[in-house]
Amino acid sequence: MLSRQALSRRHHWHDDERGSVAVFTAVFALAVLFLVALLVDGGSALNARERAADIAEQAARAAATDLNLASLRGAAGAVTIDWTTACGVAQQAVDAYSKGFDSVTSAQMTSCQEGATPRTAIVTVRVTTRPLIPAPGFGNVIMTATQQATAACGNADQQEAC
Repeated sequence: MLSRQALSRRHHWHDDERGSVAVFTAVFALAVLFLVALLVDGGSALNARERAADIAEQAARAAATDLNLASLRGAAGAVTIDWTTACGVAQQAVDAYSKGFDSVTSAQMTSCQEGATPRTAIVTVRVTTRPLIPAPGFGNVIMTATQQATAACGNADQQEAC
């Protein structure tokens, strides 16, 4: 049997450690929450980069399919993009592809221009995403992508004959 004095010392030792597990658990929980937030927001940033590239590509294709019909039906049959309306068509594509975004992500077309030839459209899109869990030092993630598309006619063997 332990003496009363030994029990008293033993009980006193436990009183000094009371609450240490709670402090450890609180610190550990905060660290885990921070890592989860970093993981979710990091994945969201990577997804924003892919979304920007995809939307820019679709908008460039949309602009490249807006052909100048007068030029196409003319004597030369030239395939050119109708630059009076092509950027509006590209903007419609950006709007359509960004409709499914969540409340923290947005897309915006920042430029639409003619490429090296009148058959090439170059479109730049910016996708912005806000962090789901706001943390100091982590602001909005902005990803920009530029894509181009070229209007063509015929199949792969006939394109240069147009």
